[in-house]
Amino acid sequence: MTPSPFVTWVEPADLGFNSAHFITYGNVCENLHGHNFHTRVTAHGEDTGEGYVLDFVALTRLAREICQELSDHVILPATSPVVRLTEEDGLVKVESFGKRFWIERESCVILQIPNATAELLARHIGDRLTEALHREKLAKGVHLLDVGVEEADRQWGFSRHAFPR
Repeated sequence: MTPSPFVTWVEPADLGFNSAHFITYGNVCENLHGHNFHTRVTAHGEDTGEGYVLDFVALTRLAREICQELSDHVILPATSPVVRLTEEDGLVKVESFGKRFWIERESCVILQIPNATAELLARHIGDRLTEALHREKLAKGVHLLDVGVEEADRQWGFSRHAFPR
């Protein structure tokens, strides 16, 4: 694969989200806890005729909209084989490995992911961003999109999204 001649990278200070989550691993369900997640988006591709792969402003706007949907919510994994989610009377009951907690439905965002890891959050954001770029006809020069989510200082999870040529 030939390297793309251009790269557009956005990582503004306000491109992120404040959310609570937990992850499961082995036979463990972490305690519910929160982070100030940061997000980075890098688009690799070719000159669209404007001298760039993507406009910084458009890319930041679309990524920020997706991040804002996650902000100030508890992120829950809908497709986890070890987390059970049930809804009753406006509450979501979460059960995993002996832990149980109830959360107001309006305080949750339930994502189609198996675990709320930084990598899978990056994949979610990247999938949504890919859809948005195509919808707004901004994907013309993009070959590859890398999305990173920083969960804690210098602890990043990344996801890569290839665009058909």
